[in-house]
Amino acid sequence: MRDRWESLATLVRLTFAASPWLATTELVLVVVMAVAGPLQAYGVARMVNAVTGQGSVTAAVILFGALAVAFGGLVLSDAVRHRLEDDIELSLQRELLDLATSPPGIAHHEQPEIADRLGAAKEEFRRLKGTAGTIGSGLAVLVSTVTVLVLLAGIHPLLLLLPLLGLLRLWASAFGAREFRHAITATMQHNRRHARLAEIAAHPRHGLEVRAFGLRGLLTDRIGELFEQQNEPRWQARRKGQLLEIAARVLFGLGYGAAIVFVVWLAREGRATAGDVTMVMLLAPQTDQAAQRLSDTVRVLIALLDVASHLRWLRRYVGEQTAWEGAAQPPPVLRNGIELREVSFAYPGTQRPVVRDLNVHLPAGSTVALVGDNGAGKTTMVKLLTRLYDPGAGAILVDGADLRTIDHEAWRSRISAGFQDFVRYEYTAREAIGLGDPARLHEPAGHNDDAAYDGAIDAGDARAVIDRLPAGLDTRLGTRFGGADLSGGQWQRLALARAFLRERPLLVLLDEPAAALDPESEHALLDRFNAASAATRATGGITLLVSHRLSTVRMADLILVFDDGRLVESGDHDALMSAAGTYAELFELQASAYR
Repeated sequence: MRDRWESLATLVRLTFAASPWLATTELVLVVVMAVAGPLQAYGVARMVNAVTGQGSVTAAVILFGALAVAFGGLVLSDAVRHRLEDDIELSLQRELLDLATSPPGIAHHEQPEIADRLGAAKEEFRRLKGTAGTIGSGLAVLVSTVTVLVLLAGIHPLLLLLPLLGLLRLWASAFGAREFRHAITATMQHNRRHARLAEIAAHPRHGLEVRAFGLRGLLTDRIGELFEQQNEPRWQARRKGQLLEIAARVLFGLGYGAAIVFVVWLAREGRATAGDVTMVMLLAPQTDQAAQRLSDTVRVLIALLDVASHLRWLRRYVGEQTAWEGAAQPPPVLRNGIELREVSFAYPGTQRPVVRDLNVHLPAGSTVALVGDNGAGKTTMVKLLTRLYDPGAGAILVDGADLRTIDHEAWRSRISAGFQDFVRYEYTAREAIGLGDPARLHEPAGHNDDAAYDGAIDAGDARAVIDRLPAGLDTRLGTRFGGADLSGGQWQRLALARAFLRERPLLVLLDEPAAALDPESEHALLDRFNAASAATRATGGITLLVSHRLSTVRMADLILVFDDGRLVESGDHDALMSAAGTYAELFELQASAYR
């Protein structure tokens, strides 16, 4: 129960934080209109009494005033609510983005529980834009019900039982809503899998493979199975709630009929007026409608509270993660280099270390290559060096200072990276490259440092790509928004240019930089890569290259060979070939394919 109240407080804060003035105006209008509804019935009752000589025609003022407030307030409330919903949606989009990107590490992207909560929040966050309307509707029903209770009590206390029957409908609605929310939470994993397969089936990027392997039928069947697994528990929960609501509504109908008969009997006994009979006949439907609105509100509110609970949990998680230590600034230049001392690491939720007892020194100004089979620990070492994770044991020293004592954002601002799984940013070519150093994108128009762009483009072997674009760097990329279409290799060249844009980096990470390139382009890339590495050495920066193509890494100053999370060999190409170990065996195996 406490969790529900805290989630409700979260919803109220979300509403007022988006626009305090609009939220206050909306709630005031809701309260005024809630009182106006029952007052219409009261005004009609008094006019009926006036017709029978038992009242005054001045009751018409009450009726007309209530009607004016109801109709005028409805138009104004709609306008205010729609604007408020837009503000809430924008605020929520920003918060979800912050929740996904604020943690300094990436553990939340790789843990199912966090992925499920983020998925639930993303799937249903648009519900939260209606928070103001839902809270307002609930407040309106409460105010209206109190007004109705006062009017009915003035006729006879027994009539207070009629609104109480509405509480039975409220309970039935709340029970059904809770069951449905439990079903949604329990099936969220099926929902994520279903959405991922649907994306694979529909996305142009996967179209060739889907058709080449004839996967359409298999994907369709699997999507259908996941859809059934996702929705069958939800349908069962919804049916159970609907049956309870039907039973509650039948009981309310019987109570409504009994209330009218009772008031008619009171009128025949001279204990009630014709206006009282009229008012009960008008208020009873209003009570039924109020019960229906409150049931609907409770159903929606429970869904909102569920989403709000996910937001609260994610906020707590983010708060814990952002408490990373480290406030020192990285050195302006590397003098000694980076040392990994007795470093071991296991991913959260697992026991088996993926990197064990790693001891290695990466000299300042050197080019270092990581070699090994998939799962050998190369990518994990990259994640540790970028401080996406901290070591479970041991330490990473940057010129003798523990990396954990250095501010992680300041450290990453001195890192450049190009990855095999690069993002295809469908912006202009200038923006797609400029994201490698975001500060450049904020420069005033006409003040872009084209020399830096030219250097990055040449280093990434992307000059031919830019020259073929209709408007050069100002060409929009990607066909989804009407831009230029690029091949996989062209996209990778732009990703490499992005990696080389940042000046004076202390660490340059290149993960499979030639994966999408042909051998001729790979050779050209190596020449530019050597030149870029030489430029990095000016600040003592280290270039770290991860590649399965050993022809790409032979020029490295230091080659590290990994196997099952351990460093098994290290040295330059000539030394490792002379050692006739794992590296030499792999190199000869790959070289034989070209003979």
